[in-house]
Formats: sequence, C-alpha cells, structure tokens
Amino acid sequence: MSRFRPCQLMQSHKDGERPRNHKYEVQDFTLPLQLIASQHAKCAISVAIEISVVMIPKRFHKIVVPGMAFLVLGVFFWIRREPTPGPIYKNISKARTSLPISDNFPLLGDLDRKLPAIPTWNQPPSPHVNESTPLFIGFTRNWPLLQQCVLSYITAGWPPEDIYVVDNTGTMKSNFPPAPKLTLQNPFYLNVTRLQDVFRVNVISTPTLLTFAQLQNFYIFTSLERGWDYYFWSHMDILAFTEEKWEGKPFLSLYQRALDKLREATSPEYLLNKDNGIKGEWAIQFFAYDWLALNNVKSFLKIGGWDTFISYYTADCDMHARFQMAGVLMPVADCGRIADVGGSIDLNLLFRRKLDRGNSLQTLGDLDSLPEDERGGTGFDKLVEAVKVQQGVKTRRGEERNQWQYKQTGGQGEPFYRDPQGFEKALQMVIATGVRTYREKWGWKTCDLHAGHLGLSDAWQVKKNYYETPQWLSEIWDA
Repeated sequence: MSRFRPCQLMQSHKDGERPRNHKYEVQDFTLPLQLIASQHAKCAISVAIEISVVMIPKRFHKIVVPGMAFLVLGVFFWIRREPTPGPIYKNISKARTSLPISDNFPLLGDLDRKLPAIPTWNQPPSPHVNESTPLFIGFTRNWPLLQQCVLSYITAGWPPEDIYVVDNTGTMKSNFPPAPKLTLQNPFYLNVTRLQDVFRVNVISTPTLLTFAQLQNFYIFTSLERGWDYYFWSHMDILAFTEEKWEGKPFLSLYQRALDKLREATSPEYLLNKDNGIKGEWAIQFFAYDWLALNNVKSFLKIGGWDTFISYYTADCDMHARFQMAGVLMPVADCGRIADVGGSIDLNLLFRRKLDRGNSLQTLGDLDSLPEDERGGTGFDKLVEAVKVQQGVKTRRGEERNQWQYKQTGGQGEPFYRDPQGFEKALQMVIATGVRTYREKWGWKTCDLHAGHLGLSDAWQVKKNYYETPQWLSEIWDA
C-alpha cells in the first residue's frame, strides 16, 4: 500500500515506506488523530486504512476500512469547519454571579481617623523593639477579606507601622489618593486612604500584576532595598488572633510570640550542634504552613529565589524542595491562632469588648466606649466560633476553596476593568502552565520530590516518571 510523504509522524524510511515486516501496536491507532491535528487529512486517511488492514481480520475489511476512512474524514472536516461570519458569543447564562457586596466594617465612617483601642493584653511594645518586624500582606482581589486580615493583625498586637499591604492589582495606583478611580464592587478595589489614614499601615504597589512566585521575589527584593534581613508575610484570606488561653508566663500576644521566635531563630545558639560546632541554616519558620511565615532573606538568595516560570500552584513545592535538597531547614513555629477563612466575621469581635444583643452600635465611638472583655472569656469563645464558621465556608463540600476571589463582579467602565470570568479563566490557564513547567522541570508529578531522590542538579535533566495525556490529544478534545 502506498504511503504519503506528509506523514511525518510515522516511522519512515527515506523513500517514505515502512518496512514490510513492521508490526503495528495499539498505540499506532493514535497516528490518524495526530495527523488530523497536524492538518494532514489525506495522510490521516491513508494511515487509518493501513492500520485497519494490518490489525483487523481480513473478513471485516469491507466494513471497517471504509468506515475508518469516513470517520477520519468526518473528524477532519469537523475540526476544519468554516466559522460563522462575525463573532460567536459564549453562553454566559451559567456564568458566576454574585450579589453586590457591602463594606464589612460599617461602623467606620468616612470622617473617622482612629480605630478603637485594641485589647490591653495585645498592646504593641512602646517604644518599638530594636528588631525590624515587617509583615507583607499581598492583595489582588476582595477588599473585605483584606480589611479583615489587616485588622486582625493590628488587634493581635502587630505594630501598624510594620504592616505592608502590597497592592498587586495591576491597576497602576488607580486605588491611591488623591483621586482613587475604583469602586467597591470592582474586584480590584482597595481602600488605600483607610489603610493609611485610619489603620496607619503602609501600602506599596507592584508595577504590574505579579504571579504568586513573582510576588514572593518582590518581597525579597523589597527587603533587600530596605535593609531587612528577615521579614514576615501572610496570606490575605486568613484571620490571625492571639491565643488568649495560652498558659505561658508572662502572657504574650500573637505579635510578641512571633517576635520571640524571630529572636530565637537569629540567636547564635539556634540550630548549633554543640558536638561539632556546626550551625544549621534555616529559610522559613512556618507558623501555620505559609499562612504566616518568617523568611530568612539570605537563604532565599543562596538558593536562587522563587522560580517565576512556576507561577502559582506547585511554586511552593519547587521552592521548599530546593531548600530540602540544599540541607536548609524550614522549622514549624507557633505564635497563636491563624485561620484560613472564606468570608468575614463581625469585625467588632476583634476589639474584644463586652458585646451583647442589647448593644446598639452606630459609630466607632460606641464600640470604643464599651468595657473590655475578660481575656480568654466568653467573648473569646464567641470569636473562636465565628472564625470556625468562616473556616467552614472555605472547606464546605460542593464549594470551591477559592471562591472568595471572585465575589465581586463589578467595575465596568473603570480603569483597568477586566471581565471577572475572563480574568479567572486566564488565571487558571496560567496556573496550569506553571504546574506543567514544574513537572517538566523535575520529571515528577506531585509535590514530594524527596520521594524521587532528586537533587538540585537534576532540574530539567530527568525524564518523566508518569504518563501524561499528549498535548495534541488535549487540543483535539478541546476543539
């Protein structure tokens, strides 16, 4: 049977012929599909017929061979079908929608410039300690969760002047005064005026929208620029608060316990082997995995920082595995309660006043005038229960873990407007590409690179140890 020279995916000799004694195998049935993907219809039909003749009993040829040819031809013309003139719009009837959101701290008025006093047991040290304790909190979407996160750290004793909210919206300071251009329903809305003038925290901006890995390198770069050897960073969809039933003496707030860990980890005796005098090296102190983490700048520089080609998911797998390969430690620490949440609690609970149903709170002054609750009392139990509810929102069966990221769907007509569904779709595509890059880099599908006995020099050198659906087949399926 004749062969066609365009059949480049076939094993061929210089004359385009396969050896007569070639034995086809089951995987050869994918050749016609590969050829269709390469737009070689004539070749695809030829290969399909040839494989059918060789592998299917002769008595079925009259039925199978024509059928195979028509099947391949039909698939080819379906893929190559002429598009309808003009744009064909997607069915958006099933697109995610959400109700307009409201600010989750309604007691705070536009003219307010001071927060209520925080609990006495959480007051930050005054004057400030000698150590630098910068805390980065990155923001891209969902102002209510960011506001909750920042307030939780402030009321847990973190000095506001040490908190750095990083505007990673990619809107080039459209949220900044004197003329903010984005409104509350816009996913990328950030109330910079409130953060700076009322919460008294710092707000810095990335030059454009950064991926997770790029943002991590931005933290390292900013620390270098400002002379910080160590820095803390936190996810924005968490709630941090002091463990009021902690039995340590003297009692310490969440901030003070984090500070103690910094002091311990930077002491000459930390990780020192007294037998041989060798001092171990650490890169990260995990307080609740990386929901809150203390990072050692020098260790990140030594290992080359974050791989920005691995954009989001598995970026941590790559970074942490490289630390393990280099013998750099990542200890687990504790400083209080840190909860991964999917929604907002009553933020008044964070100020630990004696709240009851009889309270009629209209202003921040009303909240500030209430007596302080007992440390570790029923008010603390209410706070814990409220947080648990929002933890459940994050993990509830049938709900997507990161649905908080697309709660806001407004902002049409504002600068840098992005269709929320399109933004989410593009984000998932970038995430998927990063995951594929991780797998190509290490030849390993999962996060446990140590199980593959891989070393730093093995990056990009190892064949895959797992089966992956070919890209051309995925493209046909998606067509």
